[in-house]
Amino acid sequence: MEKFESREKKTKFVLLSSIATSMVLMSLFLFGAFLTNVFRGEMAYTQVDMAAGSIFVFVISMIISLSLWPKVMDWIESREKSEGISKLSVLA
Repeated sequence: MEKFESREKKTKFVLLSSIATSMVLMSLFLFGAFLTNVFRGEMAYTQVDMAAGSIFVFVISMIISLSLWPKVMDWIESREKSEGISKLSVLA
């Protein structure tokens, strides 16, 4: 994992990873909605339903991922530090 020298760099990475996560989840939602329409034979969801649902999924996943990604990054960094310390103690 990349070491973050500045707080600004970490903030940018959190924002970009949250946007990427939200885009992936939104794409999965749209894919599922399209597949549902195809397999049912009739229109289960209208285009307005799919557009509104994808916007809703994007906003909710942004809120959740913006709160989770910093915790995940801090956990990974603390794990790397503890592994580095344990490797140094074994070498000594």
